[in-house]
Amino acid sequence: MITAEILKELNSSDLQYVSGPLQAVATSVLPPELSTKDTLVFVGKAPQLEAALKAQSPIIVAHKSLTLPTDSSATFFSTGSVQLAMAAILPLFDGKMNRFNQATKIHPTAVVHETAHIGTGTILGPYVVIGEHAKIGDHCTIGAHTVIETYADIGAHTLLHPQVFIGAHCVLGTHCEIHPHTTIGADGFSFAQTKEGTHKKIPQIGRVVIGNYVEMGANCAVDRAALTETRIGDGTKFDNFVHIAHNSVIGKDCVLAAAFKMAGSSSMGNNGMAGGNVDIADHVHIGDRVILAGRTGVTKDMEGPGAFGGYPAEPLRDSLKTLANLTNLTRLRKDMARVLKHLGLNAEE
Repeated sequence: MITAEILKELNSSDLQYVSGPLQAVATSVLPPELSTKDTLVFVGKAPQLEAALKAQSPIIVAHKSLTLPTDSSATFFSTGSVQLAMAAILPLFDGKMNRFNQATKIHPTAVVHETAHIGTGTILGPYVVIGEHAKIGDHCTIGAHTVIETYADIGAHTLLHPQVFIGAHCVLGTHCEIHPHTTIGADGFSFAQTKEGTHKKIPQIGRVVIGNYVEMGANCAVDRAALTETRIGDGTKFDNFVHIAHNSVIGKDCVLAAAFKMAGSSSMGNNGMAGGNVDIADHVHIGDRVILAGRTGVTKDMEGPGAFGGYPAEPLRDSLKTLANLTNLTRLRKDMARVLKHLGLNAEE
């Protein structure tokens, strides 16, 4: 349950109180078409506002281009960005941490090495394993069955969901969130081929270093470096199924959609964006502020800023033209066959 007064006290630059009773109460948040007399509603278009008003929603957060009718009793907030307003308000309704509530901070089934350091206010769920000399910062939450190996270092206020693996000597910054089944610090994929065609493993003795405010979705994998560090910069966000290979570097404030894959010893600069199923070849450097459309394949260095798409990658405008032209290939082939036949030529000549 949230009151309009609480929203006003957020003092967010993305949310401005306009009018209405500050005692208004919302118990949940729903889309405009499902709104009720108890829900807070975000609206970006006039039809959505009409739906919220018809449902008598008590609190309405609307884009600044919209105005509330003078006869409405709703409490009205204005925003320049509905998405940023959602980012400011929805944490008040997020019951995620209720999943981890337990009678004791450290569950009796957790296995913690006597040399490990556990910070103040940190929660360890059932069957958590904390290795030798591992360090867990203050006010962290470690979900059930998560494994943190020896000498790993987890920053304060970090949330590890159940069944996360953090390898030995790996480092996570503060305020990170890692979702279930993600692995940080598995061995990089590196083998030497013998003359007989067999493969001998090259040990991976480096580590992974992750900055502050990083979030990784479910089933991601970030491999440890061969000798030095695989690095993920501050503020970077991963969707599910992202794979970063050994020795690679992702810069600050990047956003990578599902199934993004980067091969070994490659890098991406700051403020990069990638759609789904983007593939980066090994030993490739991508500059700052590069946007990669879904299914882009990058095989050579790419300086930013700019938007790119296709395989191999080319400027986005060109890649869209290439994609459009592909639909005409069958017709062009038939036309060419008819031209050759008319000229009495064979296609092989």
